[in-house]
Amino acid sequence: MYTKRETVIGIESLDPALAKVPFPVPTTYGTVLRHYIDISAVAGRQILGPLSKYAPTPDAEAFLKNLNTNKEVYSRVVADGCLKLGEVLQLAAGNNTSVVPTPDNTTAWDIPFDLIVSAIPRLQPRYYSISSSPKSHPNAVHITCVILKYQNIPSDNVRQKWCYGVSSNFVLNLKYVVNGEAIPLLDEHDVQSASLPRYCIDGPRGAYNIESVYKVPIHVRRSTFRLPTNPKSPVIMVGPGTVS
Repeated sequence: MYTKRETVIGIESLDPALAKVPFPVPTTYGTVLRHYIDISAVAGRQILGPLSKYAPTPDAEAFLKNLNTNKEVYSRVVADGCLKLGEVLQLAAGNNTSVVPTPDNTTAWDIPFDLIVSAIPRLQPRYYSISSSPKSHPNAVHITCVILKYQNIPSDNVRQKWCYGVSSNFVLNLKYVVNGEAIPLLDEHDVQSASLPRYCIDGPRGAYNIESVYKVPIHVRRSTFRLPTNPKSPVIMVGPGTVS
């Protein structure tokens, strides 16, 4: 897969009862993995059974089958450990998960790509609150974004590591780049560098960086919130996720 990153592929659904392929095709392996499926999501338990058929060793197969059938073990190792699918495969194969994975230190699994696409959920949009007034900023929107960063619960098989929100940390790293600030999340000397997120700030083919002016694709949803037409009507307002 590492050498096939830029290989052009076509994907189609063989089941007419299912929806069409949830991303544009033809595409490349790298594009699907980077832009369309959530490879940072915690690995689902149900898919580990089918994937065990492609294990490189009997021990790796048994490891995945145990995670698939034993809910308590799955919860302790994968869910509490906040393991992505790639990390689960590394762990099953006995690879060192404390270093940045490369083709030289990671065991190859011969898994059909269509199974990977169906095993990992689609990368979902993240919604943030607009915190600016259109009267003060008619041509711009400001967002309120809490940076998601937390530690997993380690176990005998899983080291302790930091887990990072996908979108919020991308926005944070974009802020660092735009302001010319150091990027602490990308410190290669960090002892947990294997779990540090790395971002392609310039976008596909440099499309997000035009003469050092950075852009990010966004979508503004029209609000469904409406106040009563009668200004005398009492209103109780609650801000979910806020602290007063």
